[in-house]
Amino acid sequence: MGCSNHIFLDKNNNSEIIVNINIRQSPTRLPIPQRIEPYLQSNHDENFNFPEITEEIFIGKGLKKMKGYISPIPKEDLEKKREAFWGTRTEGNQQTWNFLRELCQMPEGEEDNMNAMLEAYDLIPLNNCINITYDSLGGLYEIPNYCINEPYKYEIVEDKKERPSEKKITFHLRKGIHQTKIKCSNYSKIEKIKDKIAKRKNIDINKVRLFFYGKEMKNNFELWNYNICEDCVVMMMLLP
Repeated sequence: MGCSNHIFLDKNNNSEIIVNINIRQSPTRLPIPQRIEPYLQSNHDENFNFPEITEEIFIGKGLKKMKGYISPIPKEDLEKKREAFWGTRTEGNQQTWNFLRELCQMPEGEEDNMNAMLEAYDLIPLNNCINITYDSLGGLYEIPNYCINEPYKYEIVEDKKERPSEKKITFHLRKGIHQTKIKCSNYSKIEKIKDKIAKRKNIDINKVRLFFYGKEMKNNFELWNYNICEDCVVMMMLLP
């Protein structure tokens, strides 16, 4: 706080009056720290999102607006991939994930309500899009593009690979936060793997579903069809 003298003229006797006036000085403003870039899975895993189209074509409205993407799998498999993503969210708050899922599945025409709904839930979109949001505690919630909008188009890719040499591998089977090791041949069929898991855990084999990079693994395929190699992580879900 500073002080300065101001001189005023007394009109009655033409004398000067010196008055001390205290002036509050603004404190020195500290520089605003730069925002730290968050760790985004989409920046480190090329399979997190489906490939975007090269043209400047957008899909969705409001907070769901984003670049159009191409689905390399049929609609039925796309729905299963979405279910796998939402069903394997273990980080963050589960209620928040459920809320974000409802927003992503909101019918077209109601996008204008999203901002208010996010605000009521103390969620902040990072880049004015629902694909990346923060909660009030700084928790990060990242959603792949295929879970937010329908694809701009489908381009089904047929997977044609030469069968590699047989070898023994060990991969990790993860359900939630629990993880176990599975040792087998890369020629092992997925159905055989499911049977091994079901017997080990004493559960119905028909309830076991396996996913690799969000893609459900089919019973009649072998491990090598999915490029499963040493130390890969396979996600497991159990049907109710």
